[in-house]
Amino acid sequence: MKVYALLCAIALTVGQAAWGEPAQKLPLEFAKPGHAWSFPRDHGPHYSFQTEWWYFTGQLFDEKAEPFRDKPLYGFQLTFFRRAQGDNAASPSDFLAHAALTDLATGVTHVATRKGGGLLGVAGARDNALDVWAGDWSAELIAGVPVVRFDVPGRSAPLEVRLRGAEGSAPWLQGDAGYSRKGACESCASQYYSMPRLELRGEVQTGGSVTSVRGLGWMDHEFMTNSLSEDQVGWDWMGLMLKDGRNLMVFRLRTKDGRTSYVSGSLQDKSGSHPLTDKELTIMQGQESVLVSSGGRYPASWHVTVPQYGVDTVVHARTPQCEIGASSEGEAPRYWEGPVASSDESVIGYLEMTGYAGKVTL
Repeated sequence: MKVYALLCAIALTVGQAAWGEPAQKLPLEFAKPGHAWSFPRDHGPHYSFQTEWWYFTGQLFDEKAEPFRDKPLYGFQLTFFRRAQGDNAASPSDFLAHAALTDLATGVTHVATRKGGGLLGVAGARDNALDVWAGDWSAELIAGVPVVRFDVPGRSAPLEVRLRGAEGSAPWLQGDAGYSRKGACESCASQYYSMPRLELRGEVQTGGSVTSVRGLGWMDHEFMTNSLSEDQVGWDWMGLMLKDGRNLMVFRLRTKDGRTSYVSGSLQDKSGSHPLTDKELTIMQGQESVLVSSGGRYPASWHVTVPQYGVDTVVHARTPQCEIGASSEGEAPRYWEGPVASSDESVIGYLEMTGYAGKVTL
């Protein structure tokens, strides 16, 4: 699950002809089982769905450090959002991008937003490929290798991030072969795949200083039309990587009164992908909370168990100040997005918490 809210008010119209969007005014699609996945085609945009995002997160370490043993220098997020302006597949699309770099030495999260579109190609996504951009921010597959580029304002100079992954990152279809339910209603679902455990190498540069880094990243791509029910106000999502080589994606949806309305997830191991229901998975927030500079409060730790697969872990926020959204430019509700880890570093990943400072609308 990723944040995409209130974009209808943002003027970033992208011309249909510029991006090869369909000319026929067919109704928007809802996510359903049996999507015929094909790559690289499904890395690209899906204009017949209302909302879509490409989402990259990760933890970056000194180049000589070891993930699952040493602590990282940074956490990062780069997300590209697309939303149809109208109710048919020929509607123009709005684009928005969020980037954040959390400096774990100072506890400061540096945030930036990019908006743009039109026929000049300021923002967009290329058909039949993983190639999305907003200005000079970009994420793409080049000869099978993921490459991510972005920058955010620093204290005295911009922080520029350039990362390159390893070859062979295969899409992991979430839920029921890529059909990810979010609740009981018929349209409460998305088409969803991930590319976890991206082995990253690159650099973080500010002013004349360059830090070479290595890291582990996670990519999500979801597309949907109206995936939340009326009583759901937000979600808690985690993409976790385990020292033993397994990957775990979990989320829960919440109602206005704080109740859990839906729980789901998937575990990936050497034998394949294993969808998880609320009978096989528990996600419990801890008693401690994160107090951020805006005055909002978010849970600071989470207990995740999957007894059938021997998973029982508590992950903690590495630093509290990871709130993004209205605190930066005002175009979306606030949400918390930051790096987490277990106390023994055997589990690392990213956590997103939404709906604690206003309902999220998809």
